[in-house]
Amino acid sequence: MSFLGRAILLLMLITSITASPQTRREDEPYCSENGARRVEVAKADATILGLAIGRSSLQDVQAKLGHSKITRVSKDEESDVSVCYVSPTDGTVLVFYSGVMGGGVDVTWFAVWSREAAFPHDSRCTSSKLVSRNLSTESGLRLGLTREKVDRIVGKPTKPGRTSTKYEYLCRSKMTDDEIKGFKTANNWDVTSDPYFDRMSWIEVHYANSKASRIEVGEIESY
Repeated sequence: MSFLGRAILLLMLITSITASPQTRREDEPYCSENGARRVEVAKADATILGLAIGRSSLQDVQAKLGHSKITRVSKDEESDVSVCYVSPTDGTVLVFYSGVMGGGVDVTWFAVWSREAAFPHDSRCTSSKLVSRNLSTESGLRLGLTREKVDRIVGKPTKPGRTSTKYEYLCRSKMTDDEIKGFKTANNWDVTSDPYFDRMSWIEVHYANSKASRIEVGEIESY
């Protein structure tokens, strides 16, 4: 994930991450912890078609799946941008997004929509034979799974619901020496006393007829 995105996000108030009344920043688990409780989305969950959140760009996506117009999700100038692809055979849609954290360049989240879920802008999507209902993340998340099978892959949901479930994680990621130096250069702020990013990641699954009809996976970091 680009340092530019992290520097930009510093200037924004991300109350949902750093100002939660339930979790003080210093009480967050470290992302490197290997306990029984998962603290972040696994890399296998965040990788699809070899394209990984935080490590792939929208340019990488287009090189893999073909050119697709980059569009804003809303009219808001700060909104995410996205590229989308649709299966020519079964109507499945795969969308990659880049938000402020990704500087509008790096992938920060993606979503897979079934035809039944009815992605609202499928007419903008580029046709790709690499996209189909059988598409899955490296961990095996895919459309058509039952809640039980999703839970086996992801774990216990933090926000279970009648038609959807959400799995949210929050942890602290230690900065590299280069990131500490770059942060100070970009923001005139010395963070050596607390050299950690807050990493929020999530998986959200929507169901229709007890089967997964839409899957979203995302990850962002802030200071």
